[in-house]
Amino acid sequence: MINPLSIKELMVESHKTAVEHGWWDKERNLGEQLLLWVSEISEAFEEYRDGHGLTEIYFRGDGKPEGFPIECADLLIRFFDTMENYGIDIDNALAIKMAFNKTRPYKHGGKRA
Repeated sequence: MINPLSIKELMVESHKTAVEHGWWDKERNLGEQLLLWVSEISEAFEEYRDGHGLTEIYFRGDGKPEGFPIECADLLIRFFDTMENYGIDIDNALAIKMAFNKTRPYKHGGKRA
């Protein structure tokens, strides 16, 4: 297992790799970034639909890892890349939102999900 990194370290590393591999040669719009997140979620769903276990990681013939956890990792990589590019302090936002959620009533708003 790889040593765990902080969220900030993951953001920096994700963005650095994306820049080094040409994904930021020109500025990308936020709409494109958000839809790339959606595409990773869709790929995770396809892994599930194809019958792969939620914890299953498998490798293609060329060594590329595949599976639901890998697509979830791709989502986080794209998310962290975007956060770092725009200078968003997601650590702070996450802490603020989680603290607020603790103050909410049981199933606030009466929604089903």
